[in-house]
Amino acid sequence: MNYAKKLMLFLTMALLVIAIQFSGSVRAHDEAAEKEPYVPKTMDIYEGFPDWYNPIFKDNVGLSEGAGLFKDYYKPLAMQMYMSPMRHYEPMDILDHSLFIEKERRDLCIRCHDGINTGAVHDWKGSAHFNPRKTPLIARKTKIIEQAIGREIINVDCFDCHADTEKNEIRMPHAEICSECHERQVRQFNSEKDHGRPNHIQAMEANVLVPWYPEADRRGWLAGNGGCDMCHGISTKCDPCHTRHSFSAAEARNPKACMTCHMGPDHPDAESYGESKHGIILEMEEESYNFDKPLAHVQVGEEYRTPTCQFCHMYQGGGTFTHNFVSKGIWRMGTVPPSNIEYKSSLKDYPYGINIIAPKIDVYSDENLDKRDKWVEVCSNCHSPRFAYTYLEQLDDYMFQAFGLTDQAQKIIDDLIADDVMYPSVAERDIYPLGDKIAELLPASLIGDGVYNAFKKLGGQVPVVGPILGVYAMFYQGENNPSLIETEYAKMWFWYKLQGYKGYAHAQQDIMWWWGQAPMFQQLGKIQSEGLRLRREHALEQGSVKSVSHSKSEAKETVIPTGNVWEVEALDY
Repeated sequence: MNYAKKLMLFLTMALLVIAIQFSGSVRAHDEAAEKEPYVPKTMDIYEGFPDWYNPIFKDNVGLSEGAGLFKDYYKPLAMQMYMSPMRHYEPMDILDHSLFIEKERRDLCIRCHDGINTGAVHDWKGSAHFNPRKTPLIARKTKIIEQAIGREIINVDCFDCHADTEKNEIRMPHAEICSECHERQVRQFNSEKDHGRPNHIQAMEANVLVPWYPEADRRGWLAGNGGCDMCHGISTKCDPCHTRHSFSAAEARNPKACMTCHMGPDHPDAESYGESKHGIILEMEEESYNFDKPLAHVQVGEEYRTPTCQFCHMYQGGGTFTHNFVSKGIWRMGTVPPSNIEYKSSLKDYPYGINIIAPKIDVYSDENLDKRDKWVEVCSNCHSPRFAYTYLEQLDDYMFQAFGLTDQAQKIIDDLIADDVMYPSVAERDIYPLGDKIAELLPASLIGDGVYNAFKKLGGQVPVVGPILGVYAMFYQGENNPSLIETEYAKMWFWYKLQGYKGYAHAQQDIMWWWGQAPMFQQLGKIQSEGLRLRREHALEQGSVKSVSHSKSEAKETVIPTGNVWEVEALDY
């Protein structure tokens, strides 16, 4: 261990000693609220975002048009009115609610819906909305809100959330409506944007700012994207975690609340945490966990024997917790190549992000060292600081190694394209999703000269390689696009590398190796074999049978975009 790392470890341990001294006393949630007084204000969830956010994500257009750059090329699925209600909700036309709303007939809501939506009404009657003095803690929170708004709260009923008194029509609640009473929580959630993507507040961007979403509609496959909407709709709603109509904080503190979305081949958080020693202990001893307590009240080792998703990811340092889940993100889902390794392939020119993904990662930047100290502080509730710091460094080493493997695979594909050995050739393949429109819709200043010229020169028949551009290979197949070797590469970096990362991050050894590292080696072997096969076939077609290798036989003009070609200072469209 070099001197710098020893110094960092010493400072980390010193900070932890100080933190432990302060953590002996319980930090009451309402006491924290008194230090940051409640302000009766509706929180604009896109406050601080660029001006172009509102017309894309907030201004309601019903189901008449899509969203984003490609809104003219698809219509949203009908369920988007519930997944993204700020933009797409359409009031019911089978019953005119205007008179009920104008007369403020709150009683009619329950009288009618108790026989129609019995489960929803039952949930509400058991909630803190129905009884805002349900517990001493909830009563104190209610008092703070009452003092701020200048009136007594008897209960929060259907009318408060669902009645649009300005338009005299029914509305579908979203985060801004929740912020009328929960402004602090919504503001904290909004602050995720300060840390870059991926995050929750910008989740819908991953759906509607990308070409494959409208491409799915053009090919008649859009219905399958409903699964994307159901998770990514968290960007404007609170109920993915605090489910309707109980809106229980205790429910949202249970790891199972996160597992609904955080699972699957690209981010198996549920699988890796659930099958880790942490998750197994929780499964066996869940009845001893008190999820009714705010996280700041929890006595580690007594009420929580192991950490939960929320305890780790909502922790801000110094014993404080907020609704910002990404403030300690270092690897950012592991999709952005770090700057700490020497690349031989075009990976050195990524990310191709449109300012939507974090810049190239320096895991040892001052900012990330600070984040690392917070992670060590969390882990040190049960482990030694040295154990925690060593484990984090081992995670880093895995990511460096994983990107080293994807660099080898990317180089093989780069050279195949540059030598015009790819079969079929790039010029003969189907277009990239909406590739025939991208050069028309997006200026070079936005996507960079490299990508812009590639789309212009090749008529949208861009090769599917690398992060961002390569993700297409996980979705829609066109005629000969992507080719087999590109699909195998996409699995390598978007599935197996990330599975290994999640296994490491959640200390699940089987996912770490058998879902991550091992299949990466397998994929690299497939890509090497397929690359050699393509070169041999190309040699046979040229009439010269000779031994072939992965090395380029002759330098040719490459169509691989180079440089940070999608990196811009601001989105201006």
